[in-house]
Amino acid sequence: MPMQPITDDPRSAYTAAQITNLLQGTTDVFLSAGLELVYLDLTVFDDISDDLLGGSVTRNSYADLHAGGNLQLARPLEWGSALVRPYLVIANGSGSVTARFNMGVYHTSTPTLSTAQSPPVFDVEIYDILLRLNQPVGDAFAIAAGESILGKVEQILVARGYVSYIIDPVSYGILAPTSRTWAFDDSITWMSIVNDLLSSVGYAGIWSDWNGRLRCEPYILPADRSVEWTYTDDVATTMLGPERVVERDYFNAPNRWVFYLTNVADGVAPVEGNGIYTVENQSRGETSIDQRGGLVITKPLGIDAADQASLIVQGNAVVQSDMSIPTVITTSTFVNPLHWHFDRLYIKDSGSIGYADVQCTEWTINLPPANDLMEQTWRAVSL
Repeated sequence: MPMQPITDDPRSAYTAAQITNLLQGTTDVFLSAGLELVYLDLTVFDDISDDLLGGSVTRNSYADLHAGGNLQLARPLEWGSALVRPYLVIANGSGSVTARFNMGVYHTSTPTLSTAQSPPVFDVEIYDILLRLNQPVGDAFAIAAGESILGKVEQILVARGYVSYIIDPVSYGILAPTSRTWAFDDSITWMSIVNDLLSSVGYAGIWSDWNGRLRCEPYILPADRSVEWTYTDDVATTMLGPERVVERDYFNAPNRWVFYLTNVADGVAPVEGNGIYTVENQSRGETSIDQRGGLVITKPLGIDAADQASLIVQGNAVVQSDMSIPTVITTSTFVNPLHWHFDRLYIKDSGSIGYADVQCTEWTINLPPANDLMEQTWRAVSL
């Protein structure tokens, strides 16, 4: 669940130091935006940057549909079927480094048309390419005992028309321990089924990357992930905007969790270590049992998992999320188009924040940038 790799295509001609300096150490920069029309296999069939008048891209890693935004266009498209890939270009003053950053692939809605301008302007809402999964199933769906869980995920992706996806194969051999059926329900979508299957083998929810590829990968606790970017208030490299809002709220945060398997065989009673996983936070942080004067707040949670190891992975993810509730930081920074999905950051701010390990959970970038700032939301990571 990374930021964009610093020297990923189309920036592979540059070194990581050049790109980092472009974003952190260069004050004389020029920002512009472009727009491509792409096929579902992500190949490009037209660049329509000249028709891009403005817009924005927002990503919320906690949302069902992670990304969206809006575009103002000076030309019509095949509304409802057109796929677009916006991109940002940042160049230094001398032009020696001109780096492009893809900003994902999106479905387009039927636009609002304004004739107040000439030529007319099409105001278009855009939606993450995951939209093809975020549709009601409209029927019952099942996986049989003994089927490959990740194989079932791939079957769904192919059936929904996706051809560009990456599934980490490390858990491909895990088979469904029991059969499971998703009954007909208008709230059940293909994406909810995919995410249920992924979580059952300890994978994170499916997400789409900067190029538009779908990604299925094992979940790693934020505290166990390497820092991908450091924000500092050092005058030579700072990207921090002038204001940060810090919110702390942990009133109902649990400090004891009891996770139990919901898909055990008939007649089998789950016990601790085999179908039950209990975690107690005795002393870590402000939500701990000790810090609450001995008050224990228990959160029982049933989980569909392939085995005890997967139950532990999912349980630890819930614990990490619940323990990181106390601190949420909203801030502006210099535009950093490397951001993507649950980015792992370290903050060095001698003012309101101090030193903090965080995840970026939401961000917005304007296209083309009205200024050189973007908005971000960070959630503290409990180590």
